[in-house]
Amino acid sequence: MAKQPADFDRTKGLDVMTNLIQSHPDVTGVFAENDEMALGAIKALGARAGQQVKVIGFDGTPDGIAAVQAGTMAATIAQQPRLLGQEAVDAAVKLAKGETVEKAVAVPVKVATKENASEFQTS
Repeated sequence: MAKQPADFDRTKGLDVMTNLIQSHPDVTGVFAENDEMALGAIKALGARAGQQVKVIGFDGTPDGIAAVQAGTMAATIAQQPRLLGQEAVDAAVKLAKGETVEKAVAVPVKVATKENASEFQTS
C-alpha cells in the first residue's frame, strides 16, 4: 500500500499516479479522496484503468459520474448536497431560536456504480 497527496487536483493526481506506477507497477486499486484526483489517476493509468486497476473517487461530480459510466472509474461516492444544505439550514434555524444542535451531523452518502450512475446525472 502506498499513498501520496495530490491536493485535490486532477493534474497532481496524474503526476502522483505516474510516480506510484513506477514504484508499484502491479497496483490493482486506487482510492482518491475526490473525483478530480481519481480522474488524474485514470489518465496516468491509461488502458489499465477500469480493467486491471479499479479506481474509486469521491464526490459524484459530473466528470466522475461520466467516468463511472465509461467504465474507467469503478465507482464514486456521491454526497447529497441538497440534504447537506437542508441539515445546515435546520441547524441555523435551531441556533437562531436559541436551541442547541449536535456538533456533528452525519449525512449519508451513496455509491454510484455503472449500474446506477444515471441516477446521479444532473443534466
